Amino acid sequence: MRKAIISFFLLVTFFSNAQNYDKLIEQKKNLVKESQYLNNLLTETKFTQKHTLEALSLLNNKIEVQQNLYNVLTEETEFLKKDQQKIERRLSEILIELEILKENYSNLIEVTHKSLRGYNRLLFFLSSTNFNQLTRRVFHFRELEINRRKKYKEIEILQQEVELKNKKIIKKKAEQSDLAFHKKKELLELRSLRTSKEATISILENKEDSLINAIKIKESETNKITSAILSMIESKNNNKNNLTPEAKLIGDNFISNKGQLPWPVSTGIVISKFGNVPHPVLSGIKIMNNGIEISTNNNIVRSVFKGEVSKIIVLPTGLKVIIIKHGKYLTVYSNIYTVKVKKGDFVNTKQEIGHLYKNKSKKNNVLGFQIWEGREKLNPSHWISSY
Repeated sequence: MRKAIISFFLLVTFFSNAQNYDKLIEQKKNLVKESQYLNNLLTETKFTQKHTLEALSLLNNKIEVQQNLYNVLTEETEFLKKDQQKIERRLSEILIELEILKENYSNLIEVTHKSLRGYNRLLFFLSSTNFNQLTRRVFHFRELEINRRKKYKEIEILQQEVELKNKKIIKKKAEQSDLAFHKKKELLELRSLRTSKEATISILENKEDSLINAIKIKESETNKITSAILSMIESKNNNKNNLTPEAKLIGDNFISNKGQLPWPVSTGIVISKFGNVPHPVLSGIKIMNNGIEISTNNNIVRSVFKGEVSKIIVLPTGLKVIIIKHGKYLTVYSNIYTVKVKKGDFVNTKQEIGHLYKNKSKKNNVLGFQIWEGREKLNPSHWISSY
C-alpha cells in the first residue's frame, strides 16, 4: 500500500512537471513570435522615426519582451538541469542493480558448473536410480536454465536502459549548452536596447515643448471622444433599460467572450496601456488612457464583435472615430482615415470598418481602441485574446 501511494504521488508530480514544462515552452514560443514582430516594427521605424515617442514605446515593449524571454530561458535551463539530475540519479540506481544482477548471474553459472562437475550431462541424467530422481534432476536444471535466461534478459534490458539514459544526459547537456548561448545572445540584445532607449530619451528630452503640445492635442481629442460617448449613453435610445431583446442578447454574448475577442487589427502590439500611465519622457507627468494604443504594420481596422455602428466622430485633425454598440457595451476605434461603414450599419465580428491614417514618413500605424460598459471605461487588454 505504501509503495502504491508513493508511486501515485510520483506519477502526479511527473505529469505536473511535464505540464509546467509544456506551458513554459508555449510561453517561450509566444515571446519569440512577439519579439520577431517587434523587430519588424523597430526596423521599419529605424530610418523614418527613430527618435519618436512611438519608437520609444516599441523599444520599451521590446525590452520587456526580451527580459521575459531571458527569464523563461533561465527557467527552462533549471528544468533541464533538474531533469538531468533525475536521469543521473536513476542511472546510478540502474548501475548498482546491474552489478547485483551480473553477480547473481555469475553465481548461477558457477552453481550450474559445480552441479555438473565431473559429469557428462546425458550420463548424469541416465545415472538416476529411479524416475523420481530423474524428474528432480531435470526440474532442477530446467529451473537453473530458466533463471539464467531470465537474469541474462534483465541484464540486457538494464544495459539498454543505461545506454538510453546516457544518451538522454548527453542530449540534456547539449540543450543546456544551446540555451546558454541563446541567453548570452538575449542579454547582449537587452543591453543594446537599453542603450538605444537612453539615447532616444535623451533626444526627446530636448523636444519638451513639442511633447507637451502633443499631450494637449491628445487630451483634447480624448475629451471630444469621451463627451460623444457620454452624450450617447445619456440619450434615451442607448439607455440599457430600453435595449431590444436582440441588443440585450448581443451584450450578453459580448461579455461571455471576455478575454477571447479578436484584435481590432490582424497583427499588432500594445504600445500604450490602459489607465493613468507615466509619460515615457517627461518626469512627473501622467497621461490618462481611456483605452489602449496598438502599433501595427497593417492599416485595416475590423470590428471585434457584431454590433451596430452608433456614431462616427470627425476630429479637428480630420481623422475619424468609429463607435460600435454591442448591447450595453461600446467599442471605440480612433485614428481612422477612411471609414467603410455608416451610422446604423450592422457589422459582424472581424468585419472591415475602416483604414488607419498612414503617415508617409511612417511605415507603422497606431490604432486607439476603447471598450465601455455604460459610463465605465474598461481595460481592453482584459477583453481581447492574447497572441
